Amino acid sequence: MLKWFRTQKTKSEPPVAEVIEDFSNPDEVFSYFTAKTGITFEQKKSITATKLAHFARDRGYASYASLLNALRREEPVMEALVNFLTVNETYFFREMGQIEYIARHAASSRFGARILCAPGSTGEEPYTIAIALSEAGADMSRIEIVSIDINTEAIERARSGLYSKRSLHRLSDTLIDRYFDPEGEKYRIRDSIRSHVRFEAMNVFDPQMKRLGTFDYLLSRNMLIYFDPPTVHAAIRALCALAKGPKSLFFFGHADIHSTPSELNEHYTDGVKYYTVRS
Repeated sequence: MLKWFRTQKTKSEPPVAEVIEDFSNPDEVFSYFTAKTGITFEQKKSITATKLAHFARDRGYASYASLLNALRREEPVMEALVNFLTVNETYFFREMGQIEYIARHAASSRFGARILCAPGSTGEEPYTIAIALSEAGADMSRIEIVSIDINTEAIERARSGLYSKRSLHRLSDTLIDRYFDPEGEKYRIRDSIRSHVRFEAMNVFDPQMKRLGTFDYLLSRNMLIYFDPPTVHAAIRALCALAKGPKSLFFFGHADIHSTPSELNEHYTDGVKYYTVRS
């Protein structure tokens, strides 16, 4: 038997508002990011704007304005953006002239050494310094290396001490066997080196930097290139505050400093450029 059903009328649903994207002007996001981190993107503004738009879309924001509101309200969003925009590829035994100089200088000291890497990224540089010191015959019980970075994901990778073969391509098989243990297709740095390096998620402008103490050697390679001139001087002043005294040595990347800052004296020894605090 056929049954006939009267179709019930349903209330019409309100139309869904169309989401209109607006990624036309990232300047306010750039300004906020620079104010928080000191990092500028003037040389890569177009590329970084595209990356910002991808970051926003992936997290459900339809405009730079809505992203900016989230950055102001939610610390995890800001942390995620910092991690997203500050990923740098590095490797062990990179630009060794300065590091070998530090190793020779520190190994000959009977007082040991405290060394700062700012930034230390995913750990290759501070671990390289520790290996170089060990190879130079330093008393490792008197060595402490502190590595900071604004990127929390980089800090976690550094603490794990696990690296690909590609990161170790500058090391001889002898050094790899001496300082790393294979884990599958990767290599984990041994505790004999890792125990001398401490990693902190921190910005060079963070007031908490003071709790790190003072240092004999301060490396800041390839960080200042991301700052405008006033921020470069602010970063140098922040680093100077961490020097033990006039004998502390500062090392920067080749492109970091174009002229000697007023806060520092410039020196050359054995073909290596370094700086000391101007008295």
